[in-house]
Amino acid sequence: MRRRFHALRPLLAPLLLPLLLTPRALPRAHCPEPCSCPPDGALRCPGPWAGLTLLSLTYLPIKLIPSQAFRGLNEVVKIEISQSDSLEKIEANAFDNLLNLSEILIQNTKNLVYIEPGAFRNLPRLKYLSICNTGIQELPDVTKIFSSEFNFILEICDNLHITTIPGNAFQGMNNESITLKLYGNGFEEIQSHAFNGTTLISLELKENTHLEKMHNGAFWGATGPSILDISSTKLQALPSYGLESIHTLIATSSYSLKKLPSREKFTNLLDATLTYPSHCCAFRNLPTKEQNFSFSIFENFSKQCESTARRPNNETLSNTNCPPVFFFLTLPALVWMVCRSPSINSFATCGFFLINRKHFWLESLVASRGSFGDKRR
Repeated sequence: MRRRFHALRPLLAPLLLPLLLTPRALPRAHCPEPCSCPPDGALRCPGPWAGLTLLSLTYLPIKLIPSQAFRGLNEVVKIEISQSDSLEKIEANAFDNLLNLSEILIQNTKNLVYIEPGAFRNLPRLKYLSICNTGIQELPDVTKIFSSEFNFILEICDNLHITTIPGNAFQGMNNESITLKLYGNGFEEIQSHAFNGTTLISLELKENTHLEKMHNGAFWGATGPSILDISSTKLQALPSYGLESIHTLIATSSYSLKKLPSREKFTNLLDATLTYPSHCCAFRNLPTKEQNFSFSIFENFSKQCESTARRPNNETLSNTNCPPVFFFLTLPALVWMVCRSPSINSFATCGFFLINRKHFWLESLVASRGSFGDKRR
């Protein structure tokens, strides 16, 4: 078969060469009705337009989305603006008073450098706003959306030029619960009162690789979050205020976070995935009134784990010789801890879970060592 193929190669080459040299056709820009999309001009999509619920604006040559660009499109539920290299600016009131609009996606518009304050205004049914992979340098103003939808999702991602989350950044966005997906940006600092006026279900700050400072009062005026993810950041400390609402804490590959606030700050913590084994041991300080005859076993285990984690040789982080322990305990909370060592090819767990019943079984899982098979060439 191979001989036959090699024999045909001289005959196939002239036929394949034009296909290889022909440039790929670029996706064609389509300006949908009722819009006007002049090259290097301003987008206009006037309404009303009966039956129009989805407006997809991709690969368009426009430079500007002006004020009242979608005025009268009262039936539109979703607007998607993406894959535009020419879009540079979105003016105030561009998305204004669209009473049925549920989703806005602004994605892969790398030359979009400015979204004016008030661009998103009076959108009571908005459930999802995504602004990703743009060139904007400031966090967009979302404080005039006034959505009434439960579990509103705001996604701000891969905007490498935004460096700060200012105070009151999300106040007025939604009067119900919200999820903030703020990952992969250029954040360096989160200021005081940043989340003021919000009810946070989940706050994702993962992969903000330049994020070093989170003000101690960042959660002042906020309820929540229940879930906090700070993985792959350079945060050196967590705020001491607002941690009592956290049920799930995720901090993998957070090598700068070498010290956690005291255990008493995490009064409702149920689940944690952390970077250093010693972080698990920090949670050994449970209320003395809940101790029973078996607590001394857990206390001895914690001390052993902590002393091992503090040894100067990094290899001991994955060589803790604590045997698995099972014992009967009476405690009022549920906690599950997994701590990973900074080692590339090994990990250590130093964890426990306590199940919320009148009587409880506790299982400590410690010093599980393994290789992920990471081969680097």
